[in-house]
Amino acid sequence: MTKITLRTNLKILSTAISLTLFLCSCQSATTTKDVVATYHGGKVTIKNANDELAKLVSKNEKLKGLTFEKLTPEQKEALVKEVVLKEMIYREAKKRGLDKDRDYQVVLKNFESELLQQKLLLVLAKDATDEKNLKKSYDEMVGKLQGKKDLRISYVALKTKADAEVTHKIVTKSPSYFASQARKKSVDKETAKKGGDLGFVMEDMLPADVVAQVKTLQKSQISQPFFTGGKWVIIKLDDERPAEILPYEKMKNLLTQNLARKAVEDFALQSLEKAKVSVLKQ
Repeated sequence: MTKITLRTNLKILSTAISLTLFLCSCQSATTTKDVVATYHGGKVTIKNANDELAKLVSKNEKLKGLTFEKLTPEQKEALVKEVVLKEMIYREAKKRGLDKDRDYQVVLKNFESELLQQKLLLVLAKDATDEKNLKKSYDEMVGKLQGKKDLRISYVALKTKADAEVTHKIVTKSPSYFASQARKKSVDKETAKKGGDLGFVMEDMLPADVVAQVKTLQKSQISQPFFTGGKWVIIKLDDERPAEILPYEKMKNLLTQNLARKAVEDFALQSLEKAKVSVLKQ
């Protein structure tokens, strides 16, 4: 239930960010005074025309990058008429009082509710990702990485203890066979393609029992078979190095995403706790 809620809120956050970028672009564009057409009771600006064109572009990738200025005179006229026609339809609907209809008011209220939800989530994300919070999060991350290691290990995963013992005898007698044994026997088909090589992985990203085994090994040594994650595993320590700490500027985007996501998740969880939801039996 919680996972569904969090995914839903993250989706809303993504929508909110997109919506805000759109709103910001609209706000900056409203200062444009270029009038490309006039009609009885109104005018069409280049912004109006490009907004209408953007709707067409969004439905056809081949039109990407197209602007009003790039259209032929005939295309400009057709587009302007489309803008004017929609405005005339809107005015006629208002004149007839259709905006007072109950069904319209329900839809309008739902739209307002969705828009406010999105704006709130955006505010939460924005507040959580100011420069002060980003730098604080980076400093905390750096602190946690002090003394940590990036480990490069290879491993063979097998179904049974007997298989693991046979394989262990082979690779301890001839360590150069480790990669070929992984390719032939490992049940983890993705890493098997690479001879069991996981590449460098920060130790905190590995299961605790795997890290415990690694810490008993010297470089190029092979562990005894051990059971973890529903399978028998043999690991070889290929290399190790101090955990890599990227500069703040290179981590900034990832930190922004993580803090924004956490802000939305925390708000969702706290809101549900306060709501004390009780589903009634049917």
